[in-house]
This record gives sequence, C-alpha cells and structure tokens, in this order.
Amino acid sequence: MTTASPTTLAESVLPRPVEPLPSPALATATRKLADKLIDLFNMSEEAALAFSLATVDPSTVRRVVETPERLPVPGGAVLAVRAEVWARCIIPDPRNPRIGPARRHPASDLVGRDESTRFRPLAEPAAAPEGRPELTQRLQNQEHLAWAAKQAHDYVIDNNDWRVSIRNQGVMTEVWLAATTFQHDDGTPAVTIPVTAEGSSRVTCVHDLLGLRSADVPYGRDERKLRSHIRKLNEEVTAAGRPDEVDRDVAVKVRCEKVPALLLVGFEPHRGTGGDFGVAVKSLVALRHVDFPKPWGEATENEALADAVIDELDRRGLITTGKADWLSGALTPGEAEAAGFNRDPAIRAATITRLFTDRDPQIYAAIRVAITSQSTRTRITTKLLLDVATSLILRSLPEEDARRRERTRKYLKDALSGELAKEWDATLRNAEELAAVAHREVAAGDPGPATRELAARSAYPLIVGGALTADRGTRNSDQPDRRHPGEVIDRMRTNARGVYQLRQALVDFSGERRIRLVDEVGQVVRNPEGREVIATDSTLRNIFPRAGEGPAPNPAPVTPAEILGNALSVLGSAIRAVEGAVKQVEAVQSDDGTPAIDSLGADRGDCEAWRTVLIDTLEKLPIWKQRGIQRHGYGIQDVDDGLGEDDLDDDFDEDDLEAEDPVAPASNV
Repeated sequence: MTTASPTTLAESVLPRPVEPLPSPALATATRKLADKLIDLFNMSEEAALAFSLATVDPSTVRRVVETPERLPVPGGAVLAVRAEVWARCIIPDPRNPRIGPARRHPASDLVGRDESTRFRPLAEPAAAPEGRPELTQRLQNQEHLAWAAKQAHDYVIDNNDWRVSIRNQGVMTEVWLAATTFQHDDGTPAVTIPVTAEGSSRVTCVHDLLGLRSADVPYGRDERKLRSHIRKLNEEVTAAGRPDEVDRDVAVKVRCEKVPALLLVGFEPHRGTGGDFGVAVKSLVALRHVDFPKPWGEATENEALADAVIDELDRRGLITTGKADWLSGALTPGEAEAAGFNRDPAIRAATITRLFTDRDPQIYAAIRVAITSQSTRTRITTKLLLDVATSLILRSLPEEDARRRERTRKYLKDALSGELAKEWDATLRNAEELAAVAHREVAAGDPGPATRELAARSAYPLIVGGALTADRGTRNSDQPDRRHPGEVIDRMRTNARGVYQLRQALVDFSGERRIRLVDEVGQVVRNPEGREVIATDSTLRNIFPRAGEGPAPNPAPVTPAEILGNALSVLGSAIRAVEGAVKQVEAVQSDDGTPAIDSLGADRGDCEAWRTVLIDTLEKLPIWKQRGIQRHGYGIQDVDDGLGEDDLDDDFDEDDLEAEDPVAPASNV
C-alpha cells in the first residue's frame, strides 16, 4: 500500500478562506515597541528589535505589553505577550528536543565521520547575562546552524508532519518564542532572532510550505523585501475576486505567512529564590510536552532531564564547567584527556552512575530541582535516576544503528541496578588497582565499595561488548535463567573468579577486543584447540548462577572439583524441587477453601523420615559453607549490609534532605 502525500490528502481537511494580509509595520511603530520592551523587561537592543520586527502589528502589542500573561513554572512565572508574527522573521529551534536520542556526541568519537555527525550537536542555549530574558546559542559557524536545522527539519517531516493541516488551516495555536542570539566561533557577527522555545514542528512545516530554509532566516531579514512580498500576495488575493477562487499555492502562502505566538519576555522568580530565564523556559517547554501535542517518549524525556541535571549541578557550582562538558558528552576522548579527565567510557559511565545515585544532600537537592522543574515527577526513585544517567552514558556509544542503541539503552539500565545504588566512590584507579582492592574485600568477607565500583565500571563493557544481555525470553534462547544483567553482575562481584572476570572485561574493552573468559585464578580460558574462549551471556550466567542453584554442571567432569560441582548442582536442583513441591502441597485446598494439608495432615512416618533427612542436611550446610569461605572467600548470600531487596527501588530518604531543597516539586502542574 502506498502512502498518500500531503497534497492528495488535502481534500479531507476543510480549507480556511483567505483574505489580504496586513502590511508590515513602518519603522516608527517597530521602534516604539522595541523601546517599550527594553524599558519594561530589561531586554537588549538586539532582542527587542528582533521581537518588534517579527510582530505583525507592533502598535497593538505595545498597548498590551504592560500587562503580560504569567505562565506558572516551578520556581516562578514566565512573562509572555500574545502577538501575531511573520513566519519569515522567526525560526524553529535547531536543537529540537525530539531528536535528542538520535544525537551523536563527541564522547562517542563519531563526530565528523559522515554527514549525520559532521558537527557536534548544538549545546543547550544559555540564559543571557545580567538577568536579561533572552537566550544565547554558540555555533562553530553559520554552516553549523544549517546542519543542525536540517537534521531537525528532516526529523519533524518524518515523525511529526503537520503540513496537511497547516496547508489548509494555517497555524491555529500559538508558538512560544524566545529572543535568541547566535554567537559564532569563526568571527561571524552575532545575530538575534526569535526562536521557538518548544522546538516547534509547526514552524518547521510552515517554512517547508513557504520554501524557506530556516537556517537562512537569521542572516537574510529585509523589511523592504518582506513588504514587497506581502504586497504581491495581496494583489493576487484581491485579483481573484472571491476567496474560493484564489490560486491554491497563493492561498497556502497567505495562510502560512503569519503565525500566532507568545513572546516570552521575562521571568519573575518566587520571592527569595534565584531566577534563571533559561531554566524557566525549559521548564515551560517540558511541562507542555508531557502530554501535548505529541509525547516526546521516554528516551527523549530522559535526554532532556539529563541535560537539565548537569546544567543545574554546574549552575550551583557542585561540578566544574569542564566536568559538566565531560559528563554531558561534549568532549571527544582526546579532548577529555587533554582537559584532565579520563578518556575511558567505562570510567565516565561509572562516574555518571555514582553522581546520579549520590546521597550527598546538595547533589540530591540539585538533581531533584532539575527533574521536578522539567517534568511533573515528584518521586525521585533510584530507577528514574539510573534511567536518566543511562542517557548520558550512551552518548559515548560508537553505535549508529538506532534499534541497537535502544536495545543497549534497555540492557544498560538493567545492568546499573541493585548494589550500585549503595555507597561507593568513583575513583580513577586503573583496572588492576581496583580489582586488587575488590579481591581484598571479597577475601575479608565484605564485598563493598571497591566491588561496587568495579561492577559499575564493568557494566558498560559487558553490555556494549555484548557479553551480557537482558532477558530474551524462552523462545529460541540459550539463556539458562531470566535474571537481568544487574543481578548477574552483582553475583560476579562477590567472589574471586567474578572479580577477575570483571577486571578482564575492562582490560579487553580498553584494548578494543572482545571480552575473554577467565578461570578461577584469572587466566584466560582456552578450548581444547588452544583458542581463547569469548565470554558470552549464557556462559557467564552458567558460571555465576543465581544463589542456591549450585555450580554450573560440567558435561565431562574429570577432577574432584568438577565432579563435586556436578553433585552440588544436583543438590541445588533437588532443593529447588523440594521448595516447589512444598508450595504444591500447600496449594491444595479443602472444600471450605483452606489448605487441605492444615486439616488432613500427612503420614507420620513420611514426615519423620523427611525431617531426619532435612535436619541432617541442615547440620552439614554450615560446615560446607565455612570450608567454602576459607577457600574461595564470601559469596553474596553471606553479606548483609542492612538493605532489603525492596530498598533498591524505593525513593531516597527525603526526610533529611527537604531543608536543602528550596524549590517545591511541580505537584500542581
């Protein structure tokens, strides 16, 4: 089945009649509105003129500008003025938030490889200095803007195309405009123009219908050309006589030439709090796009929240600007190293994970403010924090296939769970040093901070290198169990062989080779032909099984250890079977719905025989356990640091943190 084009679908949308457009305002009216904006809102000359030139009727706007609308956001209210604007004097956001998951950041080392990664992604716009209600955006050069705008345009046309509606009705709901100054690193003079704060698929589609390249608009505004163009359109409309006789292409242009808008002209913070116009605008946009007009989706939302968190930490001075660039993926591996940061993506991943799960009150307060300012979320759970952290971590991923990236995103989120929410430090120790400390912790019976850091750092190579995956279900799967990767990694970090394997993952990944399997003493395993064995998901799950299942069975046991391992595996299966059988017995119900075993009981002789076997086994288990500890160190089942399974996904304890957080959550949005 072929897909209909916007033109062939047009008859299903009722066209709006057209009438002549108003003539663009004279310079005197434009100047008066600009002066008013400067006086009332502390706008710069350039920003005020940009808004005034874009306004269809400056005289009307000048009369209402003293009573702006107040749009509530967390922390205050954005001031806005309603107006109609010329589509040829505004541009859609070239950094459209919708394309966030598709961006390739310098940390991935993919920038410059092809047309889709020719430039770095545009950075978040920043608030203008001196509290002015404007934004600034840095560009390498004019072509950088053209490249970014083309990416945003193509995404909108493919995924959120409004052209059918706009062709026949024009834009019917207002776009939000913020005066934005583009500053060029190559010396090109800065330009200021109203930019749609919410990305605006509508303005993208308007420019497409008008045949405009959005990136050219800031550099080619000409009042005389605009006035001449509008005059010619009006002449064609008038010559047609009746609205329904206006040429179709002319009618489309007339509907698209002006757009309803809200000019974002100021920000009033709540009393006693600091104000940042840039954060306020992002909050406004995020609140709009939770449900309307088209949800961003989880990946895009997490990308936006991740940037907001890094910006807030930088703004509060909790991290340096250089570290903010490193964490956000704005530095290539070489640039990171030159700036004093580690080029290893695994170390960056561990640092991000620790940052987002840090229980330091100041860091938590900043993260909470950033997230509640950009969304309606009020519960900052460990799962949410790791979801957002994963978005930053993935910016190092040298993978361009979108489906594989999303699969990696899912697997990595699963891997960064469990023990990694507890206390540990993100250090810059190399793999050998970190593994040595982790071995000492395991030998002492207390797998703690070093093993957690090793697990967090190894999660990235294990997932990205394909050695661990999430649950693939039961169909056509060789997985021996359905644990998520985080559970497998938690199991690995608590015994000597697992620590060796986590270290090997770091060593092999940094050497750009597939992760190899190691034995109990850390040596690479070889098959009978002498070839090195690659660590696979099923192999790791078998070697590091769920506690209680016993060792993985050896198909051809030779040594006493291998034969014993198989016997223990049988014991583990038998105990699991006993557990299942007991549940089956207790599930049988009497006529009154109560367990039948409670009323009917079981044979006395059977119960005595079973009890004898179980008691004998229970008496042996502590002895076997102690022998195992003496030889192999402790396992995860021997460590109890006070957190139950349910604690890992609960909220942070906010009782001691509320006083540190000056901004209440956006619970009324």
